Amino acid sequence: MNIPHSVKISFRSIIKNKTQSLISILGLGIGLGCVFLLSLLYIHENSFDSFIPNKENLYRISQGSENTTPYPLGSTIKEEIPLIDNYFRYSQDSDVELKNSKNDLVKDKRFACADTSIYTCLGIRIIQGNASQSEKEICISASTSDKYFDNKNPINEILQIKINNQFLPLTICGVYEDFPQNSRLYPNFIGHLDLMKEFLERRYRYFEDFRRTSEDFEDWNHFINETYLLLNKKADPKNILLQIQAYKNRTINEARKNQDYALQPVTDIYLQSTGLNERIESRTGNSEQLKYLLIISLFILMIAVVNYVFLTKAKIENRLKDFGVQKAMGASTKSILKQVLLESNILSVISLLPASLVVLIGFPFINKTLERTLGLEVFMIWQSWLVLFLVVIVTGTISGIIIGLTITKRSSVDLIKGIKLNSSKKKGWTNSVLSIHFAIFIILVTGILTIKKQLHYAQTSSKNIETENVIICDLNSREISKQHQSISNEIEKIPGVIATAGSSSIPPTNVGSTIGFMYENNEVVFDGLFTGKGMLNLLKVEFIDGQDFNDYRKSNIIINESAAKQYNLKVGESFNGFKIRGIVKDFNSHSFHSQIQPMAILQQKPQNMNLLVIKTNGVNNKEIQKKINSYFKKLSPDVIVNIYTLTDQINQFYKKEQQQVKLITAFSFLAIVLSVMGLFGMVLNTIIQRTKEIGIRKVNGAKTYEVIAMLNKDFLKWVAIAFVIACPIAWYAMHKWLENFAYKTELSWWIFALAGIIAMGIAMLTVSFQSWRAATRNPVESLRYE
Repeated sequence: MNIPHSVKISFRSIIKNKTQSLISILGLGIGLGCVFLLSLLYIHENSFDSFIPNKENLYRISQGSENTTPYPLGSTIKEEIPLIDNYFRYSQDSDVELKNSKNDLVKDKRFACADTSIYTCLGIRIIQGNASQSEKEICISASTSDKYFDNKNPINEILQIKINNQFLPLTICGVYEDFPQNSRLYPNFIGHLDLMKEFLERRYRYFEDFRRTSEDFEDWNHFINETYLLLNKKADPKNILLQIQAYKNRTINEARKNQDYALQPVTDIYLQSTGLNERIESRTGNSEQLKYLLIISLFILMIAVVNYVFLTKAKIENRLKDFGVQKAMGASTKSILKQVLLESNILSVISLLPASLVVLIGFPFINKTLERTLGLEVFMIWQSWLVLFLVVIVTGTISGIIIGLTITKRSSVDLIKGIKLNSSKKKGWTNSVLSIHFAIFIILVTGILTIKKQLHYAQTSSKNIETENVIICDLNSREISKQHQSISNEIEKIPGVIATAGSSSIPPTNVGSTIGFMYENNEVVFDGLFTGKGMLNLLKVEFIDGQDFNDYRKSNIIINESAAKQYNLKVGESFNGFKIRGIVKDFNSHSFHSQIQPMAILQQKPQNMNLLVIKTNGVNNKEIQKKINSYFKKLSPDVIVNIYTLTDQINQFYKKEQQQVKLITAFSFLAIVLSVMGLFGMVLNTIIQRTKEIGIRKVNGAKTYEVIAMLNKDFLKWVAIAFVIACPIAWYAMHKWLENFAYKTELSWWIFALAGIIAMGIAMLTVSFQSWRAATRNPVESLRYE
């Protein structure tokens, strides 16, 4: 085989059939781009924490569904259990206020407290200075140093950090390199572990009346930090874990005593922590989501490859005589197959151009939609290049073999005569591929409509609670909390404000608090809510019996009807030292993913409440928020008050579903683009084959609309078949998806009908455009066509 000559023939064929080649290249490129993009995402997600030097020996301790542990656990294990090389404890606050070098008050994220051994265990290099040795020192990341010190040396500079309602001057003692993009932990600040006490004191003060554990943060009754163990290479993790179980009994928490410890490999934490309550802001993955994305990308690649095979077969039919002559002149089957394979792989390689565009556009889309960190660093992983190479070569080779074998099976006589590769039966099967294309599209569109319908239902249909026109202000200062009543009085003067109330959690919320009670000598767990007077009335929660809180009394409690029924409780009765003041109708205190549980609502001291809730008339909420913001700036310039709506809070429950809608919408768009391209190519090929027939029909008096109807009929029936195939699959898939919700909408018939109508409309427009061009062509030109 003369390779340069074969390459020249291949390019000549590609240029000669520009339209079909362009469709093939673009279609295959989109399919390859989707597979590349999601394969790179898969590789990136599975690479998390792989940079850690001794990753195979580093473990996080979890207990039951919790990944927080007692403060002394790590140090005790290191001292008492052999073959523990190192350990570190880690705690992190989500937001922190600080004053920058210009003395401006700003808010930053991810302030962590950790043992100095964190740098050694995770392999993070300290660029300047040293790790913090006391609670008066702090290390910052390289990007944080650039952010606040304009590339100047920050060592020994002072940062005023607001912790527990006061600014503490912390000396910068070191700068560490930024944690990699595939690191689960990525703090901007790392302070000494002793600073953790200050952060926890701020957290606990809101619930100080209901704390049952000691004040000593360093005892075994506060589960406040993550604990990581670096085992010796000779250590048996199972044996170490057996020894760790003995420390369960050092706490007075009965629930924790009954939960076993577990060792989780550090490289498993990112993707395999389903069921664990993550208590810090960290990067988290979703292994199930990755599987779904890969399946969708493979579907799109399948559409692209099928399009490519059939379009290439149609293009090669114009060269049957050439192949027949080669065969008659003694060309071997093997040489013809090699020629077809070469041309197929050339097209596959050229398809890398549109595929690269899909990847470049896809990177920021994936990162924004899924909140991921996919970047060019993924190409530093050798598996990425292997996947790219294999996908291109395998796709081109398989496609070439399918096409080549179809040609080489034919005799030279049949090929010279130009007998088409497809019989009428096989042509039917070829067109039936459209059913697969449009069935996938209908399934994706049905998914989009169902998810959107469920999201709308979940965001607007909270049971027995009014969530609209509710503004929330974070009172993240003890001084402001103490002025709760006077602040409420001033805000109620703003036009449009109906009522105000205070609380430390506002339903529906994704932050769960539980309260343990004794019932018939057994501890039972209630869903907990800590609030002030007026909150339930503000949210229009209906009372079955009794009434809302009045002036603060620690002994008052309100329960929901589920608690009343399950434990046979009534208004006025005492329950675990509390007096039941009221019983409210069940309402959704969390997302629609979870069932309503027995609930206990406890009254909180006004000065301890960290949230102010404002009910408005809904006429001009943006203007009201501006006035509230201005008021707080005047009241306390050194405090940043976060202002948002209850609707915003509810929307956060369903971030995962919102991401799914965006992704499925993007893939649906690609699926329909590929389907239209495939349909366009098939229609074009059909019209070429039936050009003379169309001319004869026109000469014999056929109307334009009759020719269009004739050509449309053959293709639209396959779209109708696609609808029949897609409906049961889509129904089953969406039915399973809706099982994730305790409260869900119905799978309406109109969703399936609308998806089918969209698919049929797109197909009709594509076919009709080509059909109209063929039908309005001069019949004389059609009869001359060869």
